Amino acid sequence: MRTSGARTAPVSGAHAVAESGARAVPASGSVFVGRDAELARLTDALDADELSTGRFVVVLGEGGIGKTSLIEAALQRLSGRPVLRGAADAMDGRRTYGLLLDAFAPRLTEDDRRLAAGANEHAVGERLLAVIDEVAATPLVLVLEDLQWADPASLALLARLARTLEQLPLVVVGSMRTQARHETPPALDNLLSVLSERGLLQPMELTALPQSACVTIAERLTGGHVDGALARYVAASGGNPLFLTEMLRSLLRDGAVTIDAGGEAVLDAPVGPSPSLAMVMMRHLSHLSAPTRELLTSAALLGTRFPMTQLRVVAGQPMSALVPLLRESFAAGFLEEADHDLLGFRHELIQEVLLQDLPAPVRAELQREVAVRLDAAGAPASVVAGHLLQARTSPEDLPWMLQLAQRTSVGAPATATELWERVVHATEPHDALHVRAVAGLARAALSAGHAAESTALAERALQQDVPADVLPALTSTYTHALMQEHRNAASRAESERYAASDLLDPADRAAHLAFAGWPQFMLGDVEGAKRLAREGAALAVEVGNPGAEVLALAVHGQIADFQGDLDEAIALLSRAAALADRHLSFASVEAFPHAQLALALTDAQRDADAAGLLHHGLQLSEQFGYRTGVLAAHAFGAQVLSHTASFSDIAAELDAHHTLVGSMDVRMSGPVLGLRAWLVAHQRGPEAALEWARRLSPIPERAAWAGRGRGWIWLGLSQRERARGDEVAALEVLWDGWQELRATDMLMDCAELGLDLAELVRTVIDAHPSHSSVARSRADEIVRVLTGLADRNPAVTHLRATALAVHGRVSGDAGALVEAAGLLAGTSRRFDHARVAEFAAVALPARDDARRMLAEASLHGYTEVGADHDLVRARAAFRHAGIPGLTRPRARPAFGWESLTRTEERIAGFVATGATNPEIAGDLSVSRRTVETHVSNILTKLGLRSRTELAVFVARRLEEAGQHGQ
Repeated sequence: MRTSGARTAPVSGAHAVAESGARAVPASGSVFVGRDAELARLTDALDADELSTGRFVVVLGEGGIGKTSLIEAALQRLSGRPVLRGAADAMDGRRTYGLLLDAFAPRLTEDDRRLAAGANEHAVGERLLAVIDEVAATPLVLVLEDLQWADPASLALLARLARTLEQLPLVVVGSMRTQARHETPPALDNLLSVLSERGLLQPMELTALPQSACVTIAERLTGGHVDGALARYVAASGGNPLFLTEMLRSLLRDGAVTIDAGGEAVLDAPVGPSPSLAMVMMRHLSHLSAPTRELLTSAALLGTRFPMTQLRVVAGQPMSALVPLLRESFAAGFLEEADHDLLGFRHELIQEVLLQDLPAPVRAELQREVAVRLDAAGAPASVVAGHLLQARTSPEDLPWMLQLAQRTSVGAPATATELWERVVHATEPHDALHVRAVAGLARAALSAGHAAESTALAERALQQDVPADVLPALTSTYTHALMQEHRNAASRAESERYAASDLLDPADRAAHLAFAGWPQFMLGDVEGAKRLAREGAALAVEVGNPGAEVLALAVHGQIADFQGDLDEAIALLSRAAALADRHLSFASVEAFPHAQLALALTDAQRDADAAGLLHHGLQLSEQFGYRTGVLAAHAFGAQVLSHTASFSDIAAELDAHHTLVGSMDVRMSGPVLGLRAWLVAHQRGPEAALEWARRLSPIPERAAWAGRGRGWIWLGLSQRERARGDEVAALEVLWDGWQELRATDMLMDCAELGLDLAELVRTVIDAHPSHSSVARSRADEIVRVLTGLADRNPAVTHLRATALAVHGRVSGDAGALVEAAGLLAGTSRRFDHARVAEFAAVALPARDDARRMLAEASLHGYTEVGADHDLVRARAAFRHAGIPGLTRPRARPAFGWESLTRTEERIAGFVATGATNPEIAGDLSVSRRTVETHVSNILTKLGLRSRTELAVFVARRLEEAGQHGQ
């Protein structure tokens, strides 16, 4: 067994005998014996022939048991395979993505390093995932040691990687100390659980070495046969190779082992109580000079690995003075050269022993001194904070902690939160420092999507005297959190109060006035919201606050969109998006103007730029770490695709939305769940949609979502009644939705309900005569409203077609239905065209030749978008109507190449060329999460496990097509 966790060469052969008969002290090498079975298992996991699918191997064991040695031995058997490696550090667990940034350091560009140093956690995480995709395009081994100390952000990113790990030729080999479940950090516990659930985890626990292996190590280190008293002493190591080696080195250093004439290693010292590993190491340290021991203590404060520049700063000596001390440390086997221009301890247990030798108060004060010196030398704020947080909180350090929290709030939010919490616990509520810290915590909670927590914190701070420079951000946090918590009345009242407050300057008052339109809108006062938006925009222009102007334009534009004033909506939202691009800030992207513009353009049948706008808005939200904006990009993206794309593409956006939600309070779940239920109903029938429909509130609250897309909530709710076959009840649900939408002038969402309402009205008239008169009167209103909407937007063909289709379906006017189908055929709304073509084919007289053509178009449309349930239903309806001569388009198969949608075929082609997920996302103007979902779906449909297998599959398919002249 290799006895060191370091990267040193194994020791073999005998050492020269000293003149006294004592053995020379071996160098800090290692002996690898006793792990043949474990080595074979790990080597198999790294086998190149099997490395087309990803896996995660975790080597577990106590400290010093030889986890790193086993990994080293397995890696030595690789031939030319790229290996990247990083190790977590007990002293560096607060550095966001520290483990992964170290591991991928050789593959990071200068731009990547600048991003990691200054960008928000979300942006850095997305870039790291992109780097992983790039480097794992070919077989790769990633070694991550000491996972028990890894920073939570790295562990969370690895958990996310687990979604697609099986697709990649990537083996992650981690090591960690064996721990009780309650001692495992939550982020690590979650990672291991996710990996286990997906069948990707291969645990490998190292237990104590057998006595025979321990004796072999002793014989190689001493050069003699081991038996008797020395063998019993060896047994005291408990099978821990590091402990064993350090004990023997101590005995050899003290001349306590000699070789007799028969070649036996003889223990010449009395055998006392078995020492501990700490005692052995401290004895080794006692042989060093005092300055060297002091230097090693300073190094231990920095961590198991550290830059030489930091050691020089902390030691407070010139490099020339440190060189002889470092030489002594290296010669004694305590330090070694680590990766990436770092020095490190030969084993992390050495560092632990050095720290444990210091009394806790002394250790804490030394950590503070380290923080002071590193800060003065210009070290990164997260590094300085990591040391300061290990010191006792001193009143004199509280302002410094607030400064560090501000400096780390974007790049290392967890560290900033810990700093703010320290200040909070060390101060009284009325203290200005306390208020500043609570305000920081409130903003951090809001950015993370925890609205309720943010509101509570902001209210606590506002009960005190708030420093003038803190008040603008704190009041903004408060009002925004209130709205995200659906407390819209309170949000509006507070926004208007701050907009009139003399405590804020004009620019901040403008921001509150502009924002007040949003909760007003959520409360259903559309005209009041428009008034506030106009006033807010005017004041923002007057005082020069672009972020406030974007907020005002965005709410005004969304109102114009759902009211059906599409030209005005596009003009307002185009101004908002352009202004946001010119004046990038969190405030300018907070209202996601690009996503709203994409939806308005789609409503206006000008959807060519919609995908690009959604992608751009997503990138801006990621740049500012605005998780709610990323969530909105997928929610709006699904709505943009709802009428024009295949159902598989829509589902991919909904799945991407789902992966983001996590523990966020802000979910936008109403439209998303409603759209999902509607989608599943058309794919597999209303019964299958119940899973999603039941998650919707039976009485949808406007407070939760009152914007564009509210119609999807009602469409989803209606699937409950449809699943029961109760058309009358389903009509009542949709009519309730229609009335609510009409009352708030949400005409574009009324249009979303149009075809479903027409279908239900026709069914009720035919099957339930007692309800027919009411149904007809409702149909008259629907036609009147939708015709008026179409008249206001004469260039928008699908609105005219929908109005005609509703009239034709309810009245049986086949001519209107044929005209509507013809209009929709010229648009990108494939599903709507299929539905209306079905209505028209059934409504036409039996001898009309157009019936067959329309029926064929309907079946083709349903097949193309993946509306399998509608395909089966329509085919039956056409047979019942006696439409002859139809070809039999079959539903898209569930598996095989023919099951792929057009988007999936394109993505499969990209994967076959070696393109990474970020590259595909850029070409298609979608998010990497959407691409991840598509790739997973492709592999499932083709019965494949990895991107490599997919590339081979596509290549063979192209080869076969070429052989057949296709």
